[in-house]
Amino acid sequence: MSDVLRRFSPADPRDEIGTFAVADQSAVDCAVARARAAFPAWRDAGLASREKVLRRFAAIVKSRSDELAHLLAREVGKALWDARAEAALLPAKVDVTLSEGMRAVAPIEAAAGAHALFHPRGVLAVLGPFNFPAHLPNGHIVPALALGNTVVWKPSELAPAVAGWVHGAWREAGLSPGVLEVVHGPAKTGQFLALHPDVDAILFTGSWAVGHKLAKQVLDQPWKLVALELGGKNAIIVLRDADLSLAVAEAAVSICATTGQRCSSTSRIFVEKPVFDAFTERLARVLRGVRVGPPLEPGVFMGPLVSHAAHAKVLGYRALAREAGGERVLDVDPALPSPFVGPGLVRFADTRQDHAYQRDEIFGPEAALYPVDSLEHAIAAVNDSDFGLVASIMTADRSQFAHCQGRVRTGLLNWNRGTIGASGRLPFGGTKRSGNDRPAGILSAVYCSVPQACLEHTGGFDPATLPPGMPPP
Repeated sequence: MSDVLRRFSPADPRDEIGTFAVADQSAVDCAVARARAAFPAWRDAGLASREKVLRRFAAIVKSRSDELAHLLAREVGKALWDARAEAALLPAKVDVTLSEGMRAVAPIEAAAGAHALFHPRGVLAVLGPFNFPAHLPNGHIVPALALGNTVVWKPSELAPAVAGWVHGAWREAGLSPGVLEVVHGPAKTGQFLALHPDVDAILFTGSWAVGHKLAKQVLDQPWKLVALELGGKNAIIVLRDADLSLAVAEAAVSICATTGQRCSSTSRIFVEKPVFDAFTERLARVLRGVRVGPPLEPGVFMGPLVSHAAHAKVLGYRALAREAGGERVLDVDPALPSPFVGPGLVRFADTRQDHAYQRDEIFGPEAALYPVDSLEHAIAAVNDSDFGLVASIMTADRSQFAHCQGRVRTGLLNWNRGTIGASGRLPFGGTKRSGNDRPAGILSAVYCSVPQACLEHTGGFDPATLPPGMPPP
């Protein structure tokens, strides 16, 4: 482990967050071996014993949530309000997992002498993202540990300090050595971990490109479960009867929260023609007023993008908007220094979506507006996407929303709510390039476990039970 990872704040290049050892193949092997060695005792400790550790972890994080929020703001550039919201999700995940979540893996009693139990898988690899570097890995780690698995966590190389803080909270809570290991490094470290033959499952949150590559790399290990929570090209439908103030507010927040770096961020908006111009003008006005600045500064809504590379990517896609046939409604402020960026808004004349600008996940505060003739037109346009994570319907008529259910091909569908809202008490996951049918949220305990069906016989031998032609013993 001769290489080191140095992390600086994207908001202030003078603010060095820390230095972290990069795990090579040998270090990953050792971490997996420690997790494997710790597995039997953790599995056999029982849920009541494990629950005590999880509850202590939740209490520690809750008591120090502002400390975690400030670290999140510094390391990944989240505005403080956003960072505080993420910090609050960690203890909430423990509460939900130990109540509703465990019901998803409760014993199944089919009949007398027929039942099924859910057991831990073993050693699970968690590969975390940068945009929610505490909450999203926590969404895997908590149910995994509750069920008796051990975990090796490879956090994003853009958020190693947040991972170190969370790992420290687990140790302080009394988690046994080896039950949760952390290995730092770039994609190569994650590849070492994912391909390790003694890893029983991969729980990945990140981009479609990386998830697709990961799934291909483990094709010769078909016994290894792969749960992919990938990206989105999420849409809002605004119908002519919608409350425009509500629709504009929900759209603006869904475009700009976390500087557009959420898998659930809004990037496409389909508006019925009678209200298209009014909606466009009002949304552009709101987005112009979004306060961008240092994430720890009071009143800032949107901090910087996570890195200069992310900034270059967003600007590269913005440069393609005119080539795609779009007209920029909202000028981008050229005075903002990288990696800070303002919101972007582009208008198209029709719903053709055949350009990379319109189809790729940009992962920044950039959205495109499209006019539609009707709800059916809007549904077809929403479904014209390689992704299928979230869509929202803005209408005063609930029957219009009900009509969309089952017709809009997304894992999440909201009514008069933006695309970034989600409940930990519901499944979270998408279709097409947004995932592989391993929804997280309330169902995360399911992919952290293996069902075992059991048939029992408590009586003696009865010759009458033998099928015809089988002689008795």
